[in-house]
Amino acid sequence: MRHLLVMGICGTGKSSLAALLADRMQRPLIEADDHHSPEAIARMASGAALSDDDRWSWLDRVGAAAAATGGPSVIACSALKAAYRQRLSETLGPLDVVFLQGARDLIAGRMAAREGHYMPASLIDSQLADLEPPQGDGVLTLEITEPLGRMADTGFAFATRSRRPA
Repeated sequence: MRHLLVMGICGTGKSSLAALLADRMQRPLIEADDHHSPEAIARMASGAALSDDDRWSWLDRVGAAAAATGGPSVIACSALKAAYRQRLSETLGPLDVVFLQGARDLIAGRMAAREGHYMPASLIDSQLADLEPPQGDGVLTLEITEPLGRMADTGFAFATRSRRPA
């Protein structure tokens, strides 16, 4: 079984869906936000987007945390660019990916209602600009307008499907 990456821009519900999937699949949950440096958190909180250079060591910490579980985990991580997902794969092997997408206005509304999170809604556009949507057989794309429970059902079925040998 592969690690499962739940990805998308800020405000799409990665953490909520990943937590449900980790519980249902009885896998460890890796919350990428927990592995940002204090400097990166301060930078984002001030409204400044992270650069690729800011993200490499963070992705390495996320990958190391997932690898340290000793088996497949569920990872909640923006992983916006193909190179970021490749960086995680270098540590973890091929990933199954659940990509959460939705309308900018819906995401902005969710972020405006969110309390206690360092990521401001002003960073939505920079995240959309960096986003390289994943593609391929190992990718499931979900619209965030779907109820969370339905997304969890679909994600669970995707992550636990049988694979034919290559």
